[in-house]
Amino acid sequence: MFRTLIITLVVFCFCIPIFSQAQVDVLQMALDSVGFSRSDLGYRPKGYWSRFPLDIPYKLTSFDDLFAEPLKLYDYSKTMANAVEKYMGSAFLDSTSLSLYYLTYSLGVDRKLGGFRNYSPNLLQVKDSTKPLESAFLSLYELAEKEGLYPSENNYDDWETCKRFIDQLSAKYSKKIQLVLAKLLINITDIIKWRNTAFRNCDKETMQKIFDIKDMPLTQADGTIYYPELDDIAACIDYPSLHYAALKAAAIVQETADSLLYYHKIDRLEAMCLNTPFGHIYIDNANADQPDSIYQNGIGNLITIDLGNDNDYTGPIAANININNPVSILIDLGGDDTYVSDSLYPSLGAGIVGISVLYDAAGNDAYIGKEYTQGAGLFGVGILYDGSGNDTYKAKLSGQGCGYFGIGLCFDASGDDNYYIYGAGQGFGSIGGGVGVLADYKGNDKYTGEPSPEVFDLSDYHSQFKINGNGVQGVGFGRRGDITDGHAWAGGLGAIIDLHGDDYYLSGNWSLGCAYWFSTGIAYDGTGDDIYKSCYFTQGSGAHFCNGILIDEGGNDKHEMYETAGAGLGFGWDYTNAFLINIGGNDSYRANMISIGTAEIRSNAFLIDIDGDDTYRLKSGALGLGAVDFREYYDKPTPLVTYYSDTKSIGCLLDIGGTDKYLSFTDSTETDQATAKNNFIWYNPAKTDSTYGANNFGIGIDIKDGIIPEIERWK
Repeated sequence: MFRTLIITLVVFCFCIPIFSQAQVDVLQMALDSVGFSRSDLGYRPKGYWSRFPLDIPYKLTSFDDLFAEPLKLYDYSKTMANAVEKYMGSAFLDSTSLSLYYLTYSLGVDRKLGGFRNYSPNLLQVKDSTKPLESAFLSLYELAEKEGLYPSENNYDDWETCKRFIDQLSAKYSKKIQLVLAKLLINITDIIKWRNTAFRNCDKETMQKIFDIKDMPLTQADGTIYYPELDDIAACIDYPSLHYAALKAAAIVQETADSLLYYHKIDRLEAMCLNTPFGHIYIDNANADQPDSIYQNGIGNLITIDLGNDNDYTGPIAANININNPVSILIDLGGDDTYVSDSLYPSLGAGIVGISVLYDAAGNDAYIGKEYTQGAGLFGVGILYDGSGNDTYKAKLSGQGCGYFGIGLCFDASGDDNYYIYGAGQGFGSIGGGVGVLADYKGNDKYTGEPSPEVFDLSDYHSQFKINGNGVQGVGFGRRGDITDGHAWAGGLGAIIDLHGDDYYLSGNWSLGCAYWFSTGIAYDGTGDDIYKSCYFTQGSGAHFCNGILIDEGGNDKHEMYETAGAGLGFGWDYTNAFLINIGGNDSYRANMISIGTAEIRSNAFLIDIDGDDTYRLKSGALGLGAVDFREYYDKPTPLVTYYSDTKSIGCLLDIGGTDKYLSFTDSTETDQATAKNNFIWYNPAKTDSTYGANNFGIGIDIKDGIIPEIERWK
């Protein structure tokens, strides 16, 4: 081992071409050259580290271990992508009605809470085959009476009115459809029970205050406003009960949709409506807007079923609008639908201290919402699922897979889709261990986080306030309250997963597998020729105690950065694990500054490219291409702080295979890099530099053959 290390170091020092044999562990080669091992990567905070943020609440169960073992970020991301591949693929979708259940578990509940195993949703079965609807509705009304919500002041229809409604349903619908609807209703009743159990110890007035918080993405990152009710609800919520209810909701919604798609071909349903104690039930087979009565008296929607028409939905559909509307479900079997919510209510699959599911089976649909929309969870669980069609998603903030303390999931199985949001979405896992996931199985898709403050102002000082700090496309974000009121909360898990198609990603800052403050951000793209265009803190990056990773596993991809064009392409700042991993294809990378495998303030940052003829462009004189900064306190402790000198850091560019180009550019010229070359190895700082050492190394390796075992084992 020692002899091998000496030979390797000699080769490195003279910077001569590398002629490598296949199956060399290239990562180990890099680590060996500086006396590191894999166990030196990551962070294991010590209780004796003064001024280190140690006691940070709401960390996800995965965070500490990923923070300590950053190479496991690939595994963690891969299992999420594999769940999408399995459960959104046609083979699984065509064989079972449990796809949404497994997706909700694998990408939501299991990431938020580790106590569940996804053996079964335990759906209740219909026991009364003679009068199934009457028994089902009776259970709902009995629960309302038990909860103290029995009809008063005509806020909703009483039991006698409900029985007339049941008689109409029974007269017009076949027994098979009655059984389908009855099973839906008895399970919705059970879901309400479990949701109410989840919040049994929470004060109702405090719960209602949660609905009034409209500025979450604008106030929490730097802790400008403290909402004590968030801590209060977090202290009393029973997450297992809530997530059990959410899994049951995902299962019964898809089963009902599949059953109705089958039986509706035989038995046509007719329009029906009823105002129950827990919200409106609406069944429609006509081309009609949602009636205004759904929202009268603030009751909200409990169940809406559309049977395949081109509908225009308006208002806060499929969302909890207050604490008396604990569950909200919409099932649309097809048609080219438009969903528009221009109010301040949550909408389109938003779980606010409750559970909401919007399930659209097919059609070219448009989803247009404002805040808490299109798969958003605030303590609760919000899900939007679209089965097929070329769809359009537009939102302002907190949508398209966004979680604060809760789970927000946005799924699209197929079609060429267009996603647009100002910020805090497209896979955004924020404060309180929130989980936000956007997963799109196939299609040529476009994802936009609005970069211009002139359109909507989220301007960020990292780009001289010219570019928005979005928080989109696989971003985890915590609350850095250490600089304000001391309430420093961990973020959660934000992930965007797109498996098939040529995709285009556009954003400003804080995007694309990026994280901030005790959180994890994941961007995963499978096959296709993809374009990533963003600005700063982006594309496998992060700042302040976090994990960020971007993985692309196929195609000729372009990783471009504009304006300030830095802090990306595998960049870490202040105890960050950051990775950009690109496998296959002829790829290109471009940045102006501190990018491409660059670590600062004791971070671990890697750009790993396997196979293909790749091109790297970095502005002349910029730190990058496998590099680290240097600070005096890396080498020796300061009088008050030791942890900077107790830890290790590495910035690393590893390119395996292909004939690669490394270019330096100015505004008018482009020339070959002086040290970074095809089939070479280099250090930044160089071994001869006075700043070399202090357990802080920048390494670049371009090699003809080799492997990264952590990646190779998945092939």
